[in-house]
Amino acid sequence: MPRLSCHALFGLLAGALLAGCDQYPRDADDMTARATDAAMRVGASHDPPHVVVSASGAVTGEEAAVIERFADARGYRVEWMVRPHDGLMHALEQAHLHAVIGGHDRRSPWRSRVAWSRPRLVRGRDGVLQERRIALPPGQSGWQLAFDRHLIEREHAR
Repeated sequence: MPRLSCHALFGLLAGALLAGCDQYPRDADDMTARATDAAMRVGASHDPPHVVVSASGAVTGEEAAVIERFADARGYRVEWMVRPHDGLMHALEQAHLHAVIGGHDRRSPWRSRVAWSRPRLVRGRDGVLQERRIALPPGQSGWQLAFDRHLIEREHAR
């Protein structure tokens, strides 16, 4: 019986291991598939001028427009969730939402519990440039990479 060399055995083993790997980076909770199959669920907290939630529940503002452009570029339908900020962030932490816009504070206890988009520089109400980020579900590297690529390529994020 012929003997396999160490190199041939290593090649076979490496090929078998790579064949079993999923595409990386990936979404631990199938965020992309859920957005494609159902809708991109986005939480919104009233935070003018960046996020404006009307009495009827309509969501507008520059952060809402970023979400809409991302969704349009991928053929997703956006389903807005308008609720108190902490409830939205808890749902995001559990990967029940695809993103949360508005209401973020640098001192927030959520800073270390969720993921954050690349920063974008926008003008605040006072006209001063400020750094804004969109909250994303933790552990969803494929989803975050797609979102950040969109921000860099189309929204001039850093």
